[in-house]
Amino acid sequence: MANQSSIGVIIVAAGSGERFGGDVPKQWKPLGGLSPVERSWLSFTRGALVKLGQFRTPSWIGVVVDEAHVADAHALNEAKTVASDVIIGGATRRQSVANALKSMPSDVGVVAIHDAVRPFWPQSQWDNLIAACQGDDGAILAVPVSDTLKNHDSSQTVTIDRRNLWMAQTPQVFRADILREAHRQAERDGIEAPDDANLVERVGGRVEIVPSTTLNIKITTPDDWILAERIAGMTVSSAAMRVGIGYDTHRLGGEGPLVLGGVRFSDTGGLIGHSDGDALLHAICDALLGAAALGNIGQHFPPGAARYAGVNSRILVTETVTILKRAGYRPVQVDATVLAEWPKIMPHAEEMRRIIAEDLGIGHGMVSVKATTNEQMGFIGRGEGIAAQAIAMIAPL
Repeated sequence: MANQSSIGVIIVAAGSGERFGGDVPKQWKPLGGLSPVERSWLSFTRGALVKLGQFRTPSWIGVVVDEAHVADAHALNEAKTVASDVIIGGATRRQSVANALKSMPSDVGVVAIHDAVRPFWPQSQWDNLIAACQGDDGAILAVPVSDTLKNHDSSQTVTIDRRNLWMAQTPQVFRADILREAHRQAERDGIEAPDDANLVERVGGRVEIVPSTTLNIKITTPDDWILAERIAGMTVSSAAMRVGIGYDTHRLGGEGPLVLGGVRFSDTGGLIGHSDGDALLHAICDALLGAAALGNIGQHFPPGAARYAGVNSRILVTETVTILKRAGYRPVQVDATVLAEWPKIMPHAEEMRRIIAEDLGIGHGMVSVKATTNEQMGFIGRGEGIAAQAIAMIAPL
């Protein structure tokens, strides 16, 4: 039997993103270190809501994804970002929500539906949404229409009165029983709808509006993504930022290839190390771990461990990002310098920046790679080895 105090959340992330374009659906692209899926997912956790003074926290979260990204969703669970059910979506949004409703525990009395591509919803309105839903059949976030609206056809243009018009957003919260009934009737009638509120209205349900903010954008087009990046940059206060310093050095003369920043410079004469000896990536890992006060790279990736023998250091970077997430942090920015007489670094700096940004899940513009020589002084100057140093900034998830 449903318990009206038990709250479920369905995050819809199964869209193809055709209007956005690109090889990766927009909900899975890194946005300030976290994909919109992960941002939306985290926003409903108890810690995130309680921190903003909200008391009604979900007992169940279901994340609906397409088959191609099931493994990505499970990886977030394994990284203990937040424990939730992963559900395969349907051919349409309505079918995706219906699949999640079938997986939702039967004792859930109130269920929220949220689009993963709205990662900046006003969490401070969460308790108000729940309260409004319990007074009616459902409640949605919405903002008043502010632009002048025109109805245009081939013969004339007519201005529409906007005084009672609102733009619907998510989350949308409903009594679980009426939402299930709305989906049953929609499936029976072959109806698709722009949102779940429309389906509830079709079965006579009353839906309340809770005022929202225009920052609760739905990322649909490349222009939306530009705005989302700006919002993501505004959401972390400078006081919450943390900074770490990393340094690493390796001797030249190894039998393997020379690799720095994930770029292969030569097939022989590489750096001597337990892994591939990529001093630049090692320094970045050390800086990230130091920023979170999580020790150093040697503690997490012991030089004697068979698992890391000859390993590509890009794997160490992605594992470091996972370690940070478990501790509640994400990378924000990296500034690194390679100290070497040879090889010439700067012709390859852009490729190194691209690789580092990709592995950290941050924007290309948030990574700097520089190089300098040691003016023929010391072991670097004599060509005996290469060193790298890095400064990394991290922020709370």
